[in-house]
Amino acid sequence: MPGAVWLWLDEQVEHGRADRALYARDIREERWWESRVCERNKVAYVFYSTFYYETGTEVTWASAHRYANDKDGIKILLSGSQSGFVLLVLILNISWFARKFLYHETGRILDMFRTSLWQVLDTLNPRQPCRDLCSIEDGYDYRNSVNYPSAYERSRVRRQTRILSMYKRIGVKLLLPLLFLVLSTYLRPSAPYVDMSKSMPIELLQVMSYSVDRRDRVNPRISNPWPLPELIQSRYWEGPKGHFKGWAPGEDSVLSQIYRDGVPRWLPKTPPDGFHKWLSRSGSHQDDGQTDNGGDLEHIYNKTKTNGVFYNPVDDPLKITNQDEEVLDILRHTFETGTVKIKHVALIMMESIREELFPLQQGSDMHKIILRSHEGQRDVDDVDGILSRLTPVAEKVTGKHVCWKRSDGSELPQMRIPEWNDTTQDGFGGINVAGAFTAASLSLKSLAATYCGVWPIPVDNFKESEAQSYQPCISQILHLFNQMKEAKAASNDFLEQDWLTASFQSITDKYDRQDVFTKSMGVETVVNKDFLKRNTERQSELEEINYFGFPETVLKTHLRDLVKKVQQENKRMFLFHFTSTTHHPWGLPGNFERREYMNTKGKMAWHKDFNNYLNTIRFTDAWLGELLQLFDHQGIANETLVVLVGDHGQAFREDVSTRTGTYKNGHISNFRVPITFRHPSIPRVQYEASATSISILPTILDLLINTGSLNRRDTAIASDLIQDYEGQSLIRPYKPMKNGRRAWNFGIVNSGSSMLTVTSADAPWRLVMPLDRTSRWRFTDLKNDRLELEPLENWSVEQLISDIRHIHGEEASRWTREANAVANWWAVENKRLWGL
Repeated sequence: MPGAVWLWLDEQVEHGRADRALYARDIREERWWESRVCERNKVAYVFYSTFYYETGTEVTWASAHRYANDKDGIKILLSGSQSGFVLLVLILNISWFARKFLYHETGRILDMFRTSLWQVLDTLNPRQPCRDLCSIEDGYDYRNSVNYPSAYERSRVRRQTRILSMYKRIGVKLLLPLLFLVLSTYLRPSAPYVDMSKSMPIELLQVMSYSVDRRDRVNPRISNPWPLPELIQSRYWEGPKGHFKGWAPGEDSVLSQIYRDGVPRWLPKTPPDGFHKWLSRSGSHQDDGQTDNGGDLEHIYNKTKTNGVFYNPVDDPLKITNQDEEVLDILRHTFETGTVKIKHVALIMMESIREELFPLQQGSDMHKIILRSHEGQRDVDDVDGILSRLTPVAEKVTGKHVCWKRSDGSELPQMRIPEWNDTTQDGFGGINVAGAFTAASLSLKSLAATYCGVWPIPVDNFKESEAQSYQPCISQILHLFNQMKEAKAASNDFLEQDWLTASFQSITDKYDRQDVFTKSMGVETVVNKDFLKRNTERQSELEEINYFGFPETVLKTHLRDLVKKVQQENKRMFLFHFTSTTHHPWGLPGNFERREYMNTKGKMAWHKDFNNYLNTIRFTDAWLGELLQLFDHQGIANETLVVLVGDHGQAFREDVSTRTGTYKNGHISNFRVPITFRHPSIPRVQYEASATSISILPTILDLLINTGSLNRRDTAIASDLIQDYEGQSLIRPYKPMKNGRRAWNFGIVNSGSSMLTVTSADAPWRLVMPLDRTSRWRFTDLKNDRLELEPLENWSVEQLISDIRHIHGEEASRWTREANAVANWWAVENKRLWGL
């Protein structure tokens, strides 16, 4: 028996030890998790603060994974590591000295609330007096104590006094803050305080739980009626004429149903990618509808029809076409002579190129900004002498050739362009568009708009790479032309030759799935950073200048090889080229001479970023000259249409002191871009229109058609397809309005789902509107405030409209209300078209 007791006692001791060990392990795990959370919060605070310091913008954590999950995106985040390290050291030092004070103060506040809570609970459940206690004296006469309060009565009075005093203290501690919250809720707008009230751990959950943002999805059960029904009444409908299918939006529109149910006569039984919306009715069979990647075209079509992912130009209330207008007279007369030959097309998208710097012009706002940095430090004529050589190639390409002059009125000497010997006759050179905007301030969304002639999706990241474009893209159209060629043998008649599509860039295409997009376009020749690493004999020639890769000059040999290949194989070339040197951090190859365009000395050191940017502008200008000279040397300059477009602009502190870059920044400097169609045989035209980059694809088709650069069948296909695109052709008079309907332009602000810009071709006003309720509404008048120095901003659109009415008049306020309604409709409709 005693042995069993001792055994039992030993077991209890062991159990106690095990319990203590388990408890200690739980404590260690709890402390480990606490330390991990604290460390992540510190990193998040540092990143958040550094991002705000560098850009003036608050980061959206839901979109941060775009960078964090991409090795090239990580390099962008690390660009501010120096500032982040300084901030981290500052936070650690402050927290070290403040932790005891904060600990005691936090404990005191919590004790105060705990005491108040216990007092409330004690009041709600007061202790009752004991009813079983006997009187001290059995013969006590209760009748003699009627006028004398008992001990219980006295205790109750004291308790009530304490309760009254406690309620007063609680009222001061709790009711006043509650009253403040109630009043502030009614007197101030909920935005941005709802967003500001989120703590850092809650904010980080956006990244940890990110899969597909619900805001990116459109609920098919929710209708999206056109907000201005008076503009699409049947009296405004247009009947079909020639290739024009008509315009008759509405549920009861017969013309709309005819387009939806019809199939183009030219569509082959097995169409290439990009033409899936007509697949089922084209007579193709499921067995014939297999793409190279194993995709089932019939399934894509059925999904398209079921979900309504089908663009119908007849049913589009925003659609305004100018195909019923004649080609501009100066162009039409030249085209009729047959002297313009377009055998090849080169589409060059230039990173972060602003219209004001393509080219820089003397006397412009940008020129004045540069001169102000040199006031009292340098002679104006010396500065102008350097600036006159900043963008000489852009001057030639756009036709904005300006004779730079000294202060006394004499002309500065004309400098020969070393990179390019332009032999174009005076009065020729092509079409330059003045007043153009980009469709997005993200490079890859802008790429989708330019390449496919469609509006990009107002969602974060490059989801266009994985979605099916609702319009055929340029390379897909050229592949269709190849498929329709009757003679497959090489021909000396370039109209019967196949197109070869190529994509050239000296940077990676892995960032945000650009490579996926390129593959879906069916591009045959792809040159990128990985290709250059594999095919460059001397790796020392590959000098990395930014996060993404090398300077464009390393492409020169490969571009020459491409041109020789298409010449030897009797093919036509479509070249897409993406420049990148003008991207942050504006690095340059070591052998390129840097110049002081901006004064960066002393107190002017804050101009350093803009000065670096101007140096990359000079590098890109020189590279374009080399590229055009290469075309000349290879004998294809006179038969190549070169299209140049900026993907977006770039805001600096010189534009707006509180916010830089493109992220959540709707400033106009991020959206004005150059668009130029350069050809030595096309007359020089300065085309003024508030157009966007979605007009580039239909303009290329229009040029190919009207210059006789397509054979008969391809001309019929292009003439039919061009009617379907939303963008107007830029070789015909631009229609800013039709029957009260405005030609609306939209611009997606980086990162995609946060903000949207709205303009119309008939008015000078511009609206920047939030899509995520964490940004302010912003209105500007570009006619009287070209640099947006005096914007109207408000957290409420109704209050903004009231301010606009008071300052700019009734017409401007009416335009703003209409822009808001149309943009909200468009955001939902666009997601539907892309299948979201």
